[in-house]
Amino acid sequence: MVKFFLQLPPVQATALLICSAVGALVMIAACVVTLVPVVFGLGLLGASLVVTLLLGWGAVEAMAALERWFETDARFQR
Repeated sequence: MVKFFLQLPPVQATALLICSAVGALVMIAACVVTLVPVVFGLGLLGASLVVTLLLGWGAVEAMAALERWFETDARFQR
C-alpha cells in the first residue's frame, strides 16, 4: 500500500488543483501559439518548393518548344 507523505487540507488541495489546471492551460496555449508560425513557415517552404519545380518544368518545356520552332521555321533554315 502506498503511503502519502504530503497531507494537504481540502482547501489547499483544491487551490493546488485549480492552479495546476490553469498552468496547464497556459502552457498548452503557449505551445499552440509557438507552433503556429512553425507550421505556417513549413507550409510556405513546401509551397515555394512546388512553385520552383513548376517554374523549372515550364522553363524546360518553353525551351523545348522554342527549339522545335527553330527547327521547323523557314527563317532559321540555311
